[in-house]
Amino acid sequence: MVPMREIARLVGGTLVGDGALAPTGYAADSRRAGPGDLFFALPGAQTDGQRFLADAFARGAVAAVVSDRTLRPPAGRCLVCVDDVQEALQALAVAWRARFRVPFVAITGSNGKTTTKSLVAHFAGARFAAHVAQENFNTEIGLPLALLAMPEGAELGVFELGADRPGDIRILTRILRPSVGIVTSVGPSHLETFGTVRAVAEEKWNLVRDLPADAPAFVNADSPELAHLAAAAGRPRLVTAGLETGDVRGRVVSAVPRLALELDDPPLRLATALVGRQNATNLLLAALCALELGVGPRAIEERAASFRPVARRMEPRAARFGVVLDDVYNANLASMSAALHALAEYETTSLRVAVLGDMFGLGDAAPALHEELARLALSLSVDLVYPVGERAEAAFGATGDRRVLRMERGEIAADVVARLADASDAVVLVKGSRGVRLETIADEILRRSPADGA
Repeated sequence: MVPMREIARLVGGTLVGDGALAPTGYAADSRRAGPGDLFFALPGAQTDGQRFLADAFARGAVAAVVSDRTLRPPAGRCLVCVDDVQEALQALAVAWRARFRVPFVAITGSNGKTTTKSLVAHFAGARFAAHVAQENFNTEIGLPLALLAMPEGAELGVFELGADRPGDIRILTRILRPSVGIVTSVGPSHLETFGTVRAVAEEKWNLVRDLPADAPAFVNADSPELAHLAAAAGRPRLVTAGLETGDVRGRVVSAVPRLALELDDPPLRLATALVGRQNATNLLLAALCALELGVGPRAIEERAASFRPVARRMEPRAARFGVVLDDVYNANLASMSAALHALAEYETTSLRVAVLGDMFGLGDAAPALHEELARLALSLSVDLVYPVGERAEAAFGATGDRRVLRMERGEIAADVVARLADASDAVVLVKGSRGVRLETIADEILRRSPADGA
């Protein structure tokens, strides 16, 4: 634990109150603040974190970092006053990172970051006391908080890096200083700010550029943009991996209902509870990273069998009628395509249903990409489609296909359950961008049709 007087020094701030107080945790949202926390009162687009100081202190925070130098802390609390709260958060994270002499793994990509992060940490747990970044803490605010949560005894850190705009990855690598990198994929995400998929690839590749020259990097060779960048990189320890091409190639034995992957060199057979071949490269990259870290092949195989999918990321959830594939965390055309192909691979199922929401962050390309999504979905073995959101409803509605069922979102769960009342092996995919909030539909379907014994 670092006392507040030292924190004030590290962030270049002015201390007001008891400098001997030592926070036990960190928060940037007053609703997440708890006993012993240091609260960073960040400015936001809609409000200012300083408005919620009283709430943070009421929840047990012992101190706060603020930019208003006229503020005074309540009794028994303290403040650190700085010019820029976000810069202070990042400076403190940089100082905390400097205490560690252990491997730091950073993962980026358009899709699969969180699953790959979780796989790496799970595999590495066979050998290390591994710290894995919580949830999707992968931004210029989230990453510092995830880094500050790393305990002093950790032997490995595993983090993901997100990018909403050009330059984000370089900001994050400066904070994290990773020693191992993984790039999972590149696709049409955040086109509002990047414009092209090539620009997305260049941004993600900044993780590889910013690694030490002799650091290992693992890259998805099945992504053409990444394969092109890898070929020109000239790095001695860059390993490309994929199902179709690459230095290391995996072979999908089965994609549904459970993913199984084989490698000949090194010889591995990885059987997991993951769903869909879109997770095969994530699994492959994570296994190669774990081998690089010194985890043995047999340990990786054993831990692959015990891995459980991350919540809301193509998570299979048992229902009375069969299974719901809950993939509501986020969406772009690449991840939508992968999820739909996984749904279509359920060959022995009685009915395949897709509840598909809008894809956000696509800029001017949004109408065309939603139309492409509709064409793809209806070209596959999908029996029913429920579009949700303005873009999805327009694109699917224009097809005139009888498999498309348009209704109010509040009616969808009941309609799905009624149509599947007599089924026992149906599969329902629920997927869309986070802003569509399709988790409410997924949860309502399961509430109306719980698995036996649930």
